[in-house]
Amino acid sequence: MLAAKSHVREGILSSATFPALLYSILKRADTGVLTLTGDTSEKTIYVRDGRPIFATSSDRDDRLGQVLFKTSQVSLDGLMNAVEVSVKSGKRLGTVLVEQGLIQPHELVEGVRVQVRSIIHSLFLWTRGSYRYAPGALPTDEVITLKLSPGDLILEGIRTIDSWGRIWEAVGPLEATYKTTERLEPLVKDMTLSLEEWNLLSHCEQPVLLKDLCRLSPVADFEICRFLWAAQTLGIVQRGSVRD
Repeated sequence: MLAAKSHVREGILSSATFPALLYSILKRADTGVLTLTGDTSEKTIYVRDGRPIFATSSDRDDRLGQVLFKTSQVSLDGLMNAVEVSVKSGKRLGTVLVEQGLIQPHELVEGVRVQVRSIIHSLFLWTRGSYRYAPGALPTDEVITLKLSPGDLILEGIRTIDSWGRIWEAVGPLEATYKTTERLEPLVKDMTLSLEEWNLLSHCEQPVLLKDLCRLSPVADFEICRFLWAAQTLGIVQRGSVRD
């Protein structure tokens, strides 16, 4: 019991904490529970063998019903009726929606995947709060898993970040150099990269200045910087300086 407790990780979130924190758990093929607490909500990610299998949130906007409603899979009237039945019967909302014929079982599975993905993506936007990671057996029987590699999950999550201040903090200055690492080949086998992103990585086979990367690629500079943040988090490129 004491040994398990010694592996618990706790800390405070900052502008760049979450992407690196999440990937540090996934790349070890770890199993455990990552809980993040913000000013108004708490969100939890359940990880099994380095793959997020489920996520929960106390934020009302993250509920399954809202996800299905926003994607027009259920009507407002249907959702409100199903919520009422769910509360009275104690059944899960998804079960009620299927029983009432409002969605099909496969739509429920996909809806939960979208919900989990949305919860995780929202955490990439957090810059304040605290986190706690506890490795070990999962206190859930959920078996719905995301069809995303850890690399794609980090890349997709960082793509949701629009804060230039956060991105620049992670990738600047203009004289920073970028070079691919030995981790590139094994890691990208399990990732989906665009042709433009492959081209960017090819420019990094030798150390290249950030300002030169922006000049060499037709991709928007903002997108280049955001991709470099993800690639650096994954360890497929390394940032240095002209003095290194």
